[in-house]
Amino acid sequence: MNLKPRFLLLTLVLALISSVGVWWSVRMLAEGIVEQWAVRYAEKQVLYDKSRTLQPLLREIALSRQLAASSRLRELARHPGDAQRLREAIAEMESYRHNFGDKSYFVAMAGSGHYFHNNAANEYAGRELRYTLDPRDPGHAWFFDLIRMNRDMHINVSPDAKLGVVKLWIDVLMRDGEQVLGIAGTGLDLSEFLRNVVEEGSPGITSLFVDHAGAIQLHRDQTLIDFASVSKRQGTQKKSLNLLFERAADQAAVRAAMRSAEARPEKVVSVFVQIGGRRHLAGIAHVAEIDWYEITLLDLDVLLPPHYFYGILGLYIGSMLVALLLFNLVLNRLVLTPLGSLDRAMARVADGQDPSPQLDRRGAGEVRRLIQHFGRMASAVLQARRELEHKVSERTAALDRLTKIDPMTELFNRRGMSERLAAELERARREHGRLGLLWLDVDCFKAINDGHGHAVGDAALKLVARSIQSQIRPYDVAARWGGDEFVVLLQGATAEALDALGERLCAAVAAATELRDEQGHALRLSVSVGGHLALPQESLDSLLNQADRALYAAKAAGRGRYCGSAAVTA
Repeated sequence: MNLKPRFLLLTLVLALISSVGVWWSVRMLAEGIVEQWAVRYAEKQVLYDKSRTLQPLLREIALSRQLAASSRLRELARHPGDAQRLREAIAEMESYRHNFGDKSYFVAMAGSGHYFHNNAANEYAGRELRYTLDPRDPGHAWFFDLIRMNRDMHINVSPDAKLGVVKLWIDVLMRDGEQVLGIAGTGLDLSEFLRNVVEEGSPGITSLFVDHAGAIQLHRDQTLIDFASVSKRQGTQKKSLNLLFERAADQAAVRAAMRSAEARPEKVVSVFVQIGGRRHLAGIAHVAEIDWYEITLLDLDVLLPPHYFYGILGLYIGSMLVALLLFNLVLNRLVLTPLGSLDRAMARVADGQDPSPQLDRRGAGEVRRLIQHFGRMASAVLQARRELEHKVSERTAALDRLTKIDPMTELFNRRGMSERLAAELERARREHGRLGLLWLDVDCFKAINDGHGHAVGDAALKLVARSIQSQIRPYDVAARWGGDEFVVLLQGATAEALDALGERLCAAVAAATELRDEQGHALRLSVSVGGHLALPQESLDSLLNQADRALYAAKAAGRGRYCGSAAVTA
């Protein structure tokens, strides 16, 4: 064999060997990018799904707890045969029915076994007592099991054959001290809940919820849901995580991650698993409010297909083939120099930078076309990466807003205002500025809630928030500090401006006429306001304490008025 064919064969062997090295490098690079991105994406996705799930549930849980604590229901439980108490209790149940999201409720009494229920269509008006629970009836086992479990609150996905519905039930124990009087709660339509919460998402993302035993409680595929988990006897086969993960190692890894997530509720635990022969990243978080685990499965082949990176290897092999054909004539000019540029461009792309704008003008013939293909492919990969990072940034911002903004009034909440106060105090120290703080409290707010209901109470809080926003400057900050208390931060304030704004806020709330009771009659509100102008180098705790003292002085002086800290000190 002549030297030239031998040399070409040697070159081909070397090209093949180097191709293997490049293939391994590209694969490791792709794996690293996928894993680093996927873990961060999984954390944001899990927290986002957790927030979306809790939003519709927390309000229903709070209302269910209030219903279970109703004194009228407790009286009925103690005196089940009293007709007057029965009428009062049913009226109480009906008032809660209109506030529940599903417009339905249930109340089950432990002593009498009476089961009350009405739905959104008011189908059982006058017949709210649906049936009597029987411990021998398997369909009623859930009630007696929950009583034995003695857990204050339980969420269960279960059908009710007698009512003909399948719902996500919120069960809250009715207690009188240590005695359990019964169970009260509501249900959310399972199909609608799955459609609005679990089924919503992007391709390649699956969210599900499981209990401590790993039984599936919520899944877009309802055939995988373990209905009535609480009523299943020991030894009964449950629909658990084993249905999703074929490998025992994956099952053990997911359960270990669940335990780790429960130990660290603020963390999202991630683990790689196999589902249907495809690699997934499972992000797991413990939802302490409902004592479930939220699991988000990311199909990495869908979200970031590996073939996005294979073009780099193809470009290298193609360039080597061109080198074999033109080796003797244009080795340096047409092969080595363009390959050097390509190598530098690959390094820039690997670092997340755009390839050189002059890259398309390097080389000639096939090498130049291949480099152009690389440039287009690299631009596509970088664009996809930027879009993914943008989505992560948007979801991070949405989560940050959820933690700092009060959803009812759209003002800062206590956490958001605390951070803003600390930052503004630090800036005031640096710039030798003055800050003013007003602390507002709605007078007799409990009487509004008790006398007119929480809906009117919520409307009152919103009215106060609007009145505050109408009086403050664009660069001042207002927050709902908690309950019926509000805080206003004034930047670059003077004692005169602080006192004037405090008086205006009292007047603005007192003049508001929008608040109405259930019969449409106008209700008047008033607020007590305390103010304090921060001293140089004053601490945040001192600023809050001084404003709080001034607020209490305003209340002590008769409510509905403003009092400054200077007057309190004097």
